[in-house]
This record gives sequence, C-alpha cells and structure tokens, in this order.
Amino acid sequence: MSAGGKIVGIGCGMFVLLFIVLLGVLPGMICWPYTINSWLAFAGKPEAVEWWQGALIGLIPGFGQLSIPAAVVTWIIMLFL
Repeated sequence: MSAGGKIVGIGCGMFVLLFIVLLGVLPGMICWPYTINSWLAFAGKPEAVEWWQGALIGLIPGFGQLSIPAAVVTWIIMLFL
C-alpha cells in the first residue's frame, strides 16, 4: 500500500469515528434534557438541564444511544402520572 492509501485510510477511519460520536451526541442533546427535566418537574424541582449538557452526556459511550429508550420509558410513565 502506498503512503497515499494510508492517508485515505486514516481519513476514512476518522470520519467513521466522528460519525459514531455524533450518533451519541445528537440523540443525547434531545433526549437527555427531556428525560431529566421531566423527572425534575415531577419531583417539584426547577428544570435545569440544557441541550448542550445532554450532548455532553451523549459523549459517554453508550449513554447517547441509551437516551432514546430512557426518553420513551419516561414519556410512557408520564402519561400515567
């Protein structure tokens, strides 16, 4: 493999890594603030989590993808509370 091929391989690898990180950040910045703020409101506390804080939580591996089922479960539970 030539040096140019290695550079392209590194570039593609970085793109894939960035894509995987964004898969956690995007749902995290939407779903974590909804989930946490819903439970804070239920507990009588002021809503305190902003979208960028949810994005930071989404950077933790696995937590970004976990935000979707957490938001769905919260939504279903809040229908009955």
